[in-house]
Amino acid sequence: MKAIQINLFRPVEEVLKQPLIVAYGLGVDSTAVLVELERRGIIPDAILFADTGEEKQETYDYLPIISSWLSLVGFPQVTVVRNKPKNLKKGFAYKSLGQEVIANRILPSLAYGRKSCSLKWKVAPQNKWTNRWQPALDYWKAGGKIKKIIGYDAGAKDMKRYAHSKGIKDAKYDYWYPLVEWGMDREMCKAAIQKAGLPVPPKSACKFCPATKPEELMEFRKSYLRGIVLMEARAVPRLRGHMNEQQLVADYQSRHSAWEQKLETARGASREKLLKQEPRLQALGSGCRGLWRTATKSRPAMMTDFIQNNGLLTGAEIEKLREAANMLDRPAVIELQRFSETVSWQELIEFFTVDLMDGDCGCTSNFSFTQLPYQE
Repeated sequence: MKAIQINLFRPVEEVLKQPLIVAYGLGVDSTAVLVELERRGIIPDAILFADTGEEKQETYDYLPIISSWLSLVGFPQVTVVRNKPKNLKKGFAYKSLGQEVIANRILPSLAYGRKSCSLKWKVAPQNKWTNRWQPALDYWKAGGKIKKIIGYDAGAKDMKRYAHSKGIKDAKYDYWYPLVEWGMDREMCKAAIQKAGLPVPPKSACKFCPATKPEELMEFRKSYLRGIVLMEARAVPRLRGHMNEQQLVADYQSRHSAWEQKLETARGASREKLLKQEPRLQALGSGCRGLWRTATKSRPAMMTDFIQNNGLLTGAEIEKLREAANMLDRPAVIELQRFSETVSWQELIEFFTVDLMDGDCGCTSNFSFTQLPYQE
């Protein structure tokens, strides 16, 4: 009884082991984190990979490689977590980030200067898993916080992200940035991975990430490029950077009306926040124009233009994908995509361009739109 009373006055960290979670991205930095943890004798309790469904195949191919190494060193295996959108009553169903933006005729949030896609498809699934993980539940109940590793390296680019993130307080998590603490930049991370006997993983990012560099796009598989073209083609009608004056006014009126309706019912802090978010009329030619947002001296705003200018896809194939962008709204296509267990989004894209393809297809379905219950 006396020991229990003493424990009541001791920090929770001294009574229970603080659970350690690695937010793993299957890329260079987070793989270097695992390698260095092993070298320093630190064993994590869980390793979480949030799968957006849109990583490059080269990234997915690294999972069995790291899994074998984790078994060899006695670390826990990677737990793959995913965002699971609710079934939609109408419109497109989607199971990945790419399907979501194609279905909604938008672009990933980074193209608009935001990062909500990362929060929804990476952070939220990891937190949801942890909310059901018994060691976390026990530790939170005792008044502690879970230690979560974020793989920012000590290079200039990541140090800017670290400077923004380090002061953020969280009721459930203590965030740890070990690569920054250990002074490891990206090249040092690569060296550490190789020293551990592992191949250096490719850059981890979605196939259509707006942060993709032009030289990286030059190396993309054609299947990735087709998805990019289709995505931008579907989004263009809703991108303010492509709207004329009349369209911009109509867009502003629609957004302002929706804002006024929210304002009518908002109270307190929510109302104050809304007042600061009053929509504004966009200037002609401003706003997002593509996955790269705006043009620079070295590249256009739309990845599609770069793809066409550099001959990465033929003009005929790009045009057919643009036509397909609108055909995907046909009722029969929507019904097929919503309820079929065998037809994927990639196969829908391939159907429209199969006669123009020269490899890198991978289509596994033999369906035909002539079989669909839809009449023009």
